[in-house]
Amino acid sequence: MKKFNYSIIALSAAFLLNSCASLYIKSGKEAYTELKYQEAIKYLDKGLAKKEDENGRRMLAESYLRVNEYSNAVTQFERANLYTGTTDIDRMNYARSLMGVGRYAEAKTILEGIVSRDAENQQAQNLLTSCKKADDLRADSLMFTVAQVNIPAENPVFSSFPYDGGLIVTSSAALKGDKDPYTSRAFTDLFFTKQEGAAWTALKPVEGVNSKSHDAVAAVAPNGQTMIFTRSFQIKNNLSGNSKEENPTQLYVSKKNTDGSWSKPEILPFCDVNNMYAHPSFSPDGTVLYFASDMPGGKGGMDIYKSTLLDGSWGNPVNLGGDVNTKGDELFPVVKDAGTLYFSSNGHSTLGGLDVLRTNLINGTWSLPQHLSYPINTSYDDFSMMFNPDGKTGYFSSDRSGSDRIYSFEMNDAQIKLEGIVTGKDSMLPLGGARITVQNLTDGTEKVYFSDGDGKFSIDLAPGKDYKVKTDLDGYFSQSEDVSTKGINQSKTLKKIVEMPEVYVSKDEKNGNGNGNGNGNGNGNGNNNSNNGQKKGVYPVPNIYWDYNTWEIRPDAQPYLDDLVKLFRNNQNLKFEIRSHCDCRGSFEYNDDLSSKRAKAVTEYLITKGVPRSIIVSRGYGERELLNECSDGTFCEESKHQENRRTEFIVTDKK
Repeated sequence: MKKFNYSIIALSAAFLLNSCASLYIKSGKEAYTELKYQEAIKYLDKGLAKKEDENGRRMLAESYLRVNEYSNAVTQFERANLYTGTTDIDRMNYARSLMGVGRYAEAKTILEGIVSRDAENQQAQNLLTSCKKADDLRADSLMFTVAQVNIPAENPVFSSFPYDGGLIVTSSAALKGDKDPYTSRAFTDLFFTKQEGAAWTALKPVEGVNSKSHDAVAAVAPNGQTMIFTRSFQIKNNLSGNSKEENPTQLYVSKKNTDGSWSKPEILPFCDVNNMYAHPSFSPDGTVLYFASDMPGGKGGMDIYKSTLLDGSWGNPVNLGGDVNTKGDELFPVVKDAGTLYFSSNGHSTLGGLDVLRTNLINGTWSLPQHLSYPINTSYDDFSMMFNPDGKTGYFSSDRSGSDRIYSFEMNDAQIKLEGIVTGKDSMLPLGGARITVQNLTDGTEKVYFSDGDGKFSIDLAPGKDYKVKTDLDGYFSQSEDVSTKGINQSKTLKKIVEMPEVYVSKDEKNGNGNGNGNGNGNGNGNNNSNNGQKKGVYPVPNIYWDYNTWEIRPDAQPYLDDLVKLFRNNQNLKFEIRSHCDCRGSFEYNDDLSSKRAKAVTEYLITKGVPRSIIVSRGYGERELLNECSDGTFCEESKHQENRRTEFIVTDKK
């Protein structure tokens, strides 16, 4: 019987396995270099299962990231990070993957390390900001109601456009035939579907516009006669000679024929096969075309541009600028109205992947974009937001369910509430029955509310408005505050505590000489507070200081006097006396005169700010009403003298 050398057989098998693994890894790297990420995943997965390769592992991790398989990407980056050659680019991609699965705290730690080494890395800075704001970005805005649109299709369906009572959508609906080498899926086409009852019809190809390559993301002009869409540019089934070795997309235009069909598409004149042009959208009047492109001169990645229709031709593209565009990708622009643009980005603060943002055109400039919270945005790709003509409903696309699908949304009226409690300022006890008048400063309308038995109130406010909220209660000083809901575009609750000082009316027992009567008891009210001997009904004006031998109001006193202006203007049913006091230093007559001038200076300031002259008088009390022991002949620290140099007011009458 012939004996076999099993050691040789084992070595031969190992050699064959190693050679096979090397071949898979080599093929996977080539596919990765050609941006064929699905193919790269297939080969690298097989090869790395048998043989470890540092660059191959990183390529596999990034390939998973590129096709939005974040969980697999995290697993591969964790293994790739065991190597010592990891770069900040690898770390940033790892952080993106972690964000994609909602692990923001871990991503934050990685990004903080990158930023500490490279403070100029704007992409890392933006991602770090996203992680820090993740809780706010994930908060349910309650402004949108979202539901998946169940269009019957096995493959992904995305980027809808309302048209002819239905939707033009993008899908790789063909299950057989040529495949895109980059996605390993069938090429996309444009289809039409409409809702019939609770169901949507099967996808029907849009006749006249589909080709053997990708046709996607269409927009129809407001007049219904022009369609512009995205098509990948191919020559003889091979990708064009694009220097980026990407599948270049271009914008094509088709006109509607008299029989309702679409004419043969033609490429827009400003397109260039060396760059990408995609995701068209018309302005409401059809004279401006918005789209995404990586053409030279942008901010980085894909930027949003516009082209204006002049004499029947589309003009040279204009970049929307640095507030909208970033070093990342800005895609899928959609103009809701003449002043509002929605788009998707991975360069601004997002929850991960693409998120939908909104910007407004103000005086010819696009404002800093605002992020739409959940349920529009998630840690997955959320994009291609499109509005119906009513401006409140529409559709967007997301891969939150595992593949690109279309979702409907309805904008709910923003529910902004002003909630709070009314209390006494000194007692801090709740005050029930307080009258709360809410004036809409935009249209002048008013509504009245009352605090309940626990002092609580809840008031509904409209978004985008300015309000004045005034609180009144008999026996207390009325209070008012400006409240604005501008810039608040989602449901939110504003909290407020209204502290109301109690009103004590002090009988005016003075002889009218402007300097008090010298009896030393102030206003005749002998009830003392514990505040430095301050008598009840005497209200100090804080932080009113005077330079030596002057009665000019200093700039540092004006904010406190402005608070007094507000109080007096809110309480014009009362009459007030402004009182000024000096310390004991200086002659009696000199201090009478100086304090009188200071009281008059305060009164004149209040009058110039709109306080009616009829409700306010001034008096100087010199050194007659000292609050402490610092009288003539007594040594005191300067701080003690300062207690006596004060300005205050009393209420002398009430209508």
